[in-house]
Amino acid sequence: MSVTNKVTRDLIEKQIRRLNEIENDRPNQSADEIAIKLSALLAENIEGWINGKHISGRSTVDELDRVLYELVDDYHRDINHLVIDPPFVSFGWCIKSAKHNMEAQGCSIIEFDEAGLQLRFWMYFDPSPLTKIGLDI
Repeated sequence: MSVTNKVTRDLIEKQIRRLNEIENDRPNQSADEIAIKLSALLAENIEGWINGKHISGRSTVDELDRVLYELVDDYHRDINHLVIDPPFVSFGWCIKSAKHNMEAQGCSIIEFDEAGLQLRFWMYFDPSPLTKIGLDI
C-alpha cells in the first residue's frame, strides 16, 4: 500500500501532546469543554474501532468523549511510549482515576490526514476497569 499523505512527524507529535494535554485537563474543565476541544482535533469523517467495535463520525466520537469525561472527572492518562511513522502513530497508555480507584492499560493507533487531524483510529484495552465504574464501551 502506498501512502501519499504528507503529514509530518513533528505535527503528529504536536497533536498527540495536545490531545493528552486536553484530556488531562479534565479536573479543571467540564466534560463538554473537553469534548469540544478534542473534537477540533478530529476529521469530520473520522472512523475508528474500539476493541474491534466500529464507530464513525465526529458526533459519535464527541458523544463517547462526553460520556467518558462526565463519568471520570479526575481522568488522567500517561503515555508510556510513542512510535511515529507518518501518517500513523502508535502509543501505549494508562488511564487512571483516583476517585474510582481505577487504572486501565491500553494502546492506540491513529492515522492523521494532511492537516494533522485524526482520520482513523484503533484502540485496544481491557474494558473491565471501565465497566466496573459504569462505562460500557
